[in-house]
Amino acid sequence: MNNNLQSQIEFPTESPINIERLSKQSKRLYDWLNKGNTIHIFHPMKRELKIGFINSRIPEIKKAGIDVYKRMIKHPDCDGNLVSCKEYSLIPFE
Repeated sequence: MNNNLQSQIEFPTESPINIERLSKQSKRLYDWLNKGNTIHIFHPMKRELKIGFINSRIPEIKKAGIDVYKRMIKHPDCDGNLVSCKEYSLIPFE
């Protein structure tokens, strides 16, 4: 009698890229980044893309299976003071 009745079922651990499920804001951000552009919270394109909080859109893009790269940069805030913020890209930074 064979006591090896266990079967193995393999499931992919990574989700396939599913851009269609992105919210409108995340889709606009993805389209911008997919053109080879970068963005950060002070970027002028943020307003044109009508994105409220970039930091909220990035996890949604990642959840869709898209690699998003980030780095810390210094950028002037509204008062002209240099502050640290994250810059995002779909292309790895050098």
